[in-house]
Amino acid sequence: MGFEVNDAREGFPSGMIDPGAHERHGGVDMKVVDGSLRIRSSRTAIHYLGPESPALLDPEGFVDTGDLLELRGDRYYFVGRRGGIINVGGLKVHPEEVEAVINRHPDVRMSLVRSRKNPITGAIVVADVVLRAEPDGANAADRAAELKREIMQSCRAALSEHKVPASIRFVPSLDVGATGKLARHHA
Repeated sequence: MGFEVNDAREGFPSGMIDPGAHERHGGVDMKVVDGSLRIRSSRTAIHYLGPESPALLDPEGFVDTGDLLELRGDRYYFVGRRGGIINVGGLKVHPEEVEAVINRHPDVRMSLVRSRKNPITGAIVVADVVLRAEPDGANAADRAAELKREIMQSCRAALSEHKVPASIRFVPSLDVGATGKLARHHA
């Protein structure tokens, strides 16, 4: 982790990215280049392990985190990772943005948004969703269909049309790496 924000709001203050922020933020400098967060710290590694590994640092000593940011008002918001962008007919979709909308539903524990090939647009958005509790009983199928409708309605209300999942599939679990982050095998 490069820095910490404790104001209980989404994103982080844009003031954290300025030349004087180094001392205020534990010796961490940050900048945004082409929408990507770059961090410099005396604790930063020079390269990955291995004799032929590429350098992590640019000439100024910054590491490109691969995290894409968007400035909205006076705050930066994380919108996704560079390698995970879905291209739907030339329009870009950050899976994390769609997941954030899906994960707001009270019955959703977590979700994974990915692409599926499409002969017309090249790709479409699909979502795998883990529920907090599986619908059960005689009306389980009806409840599952209702949950899908509710999630889709939330997506349509909050996202551009090309970002709305074409399908939602309920799954029992998702792969999570050792760091606790979703395993994005497709990215």
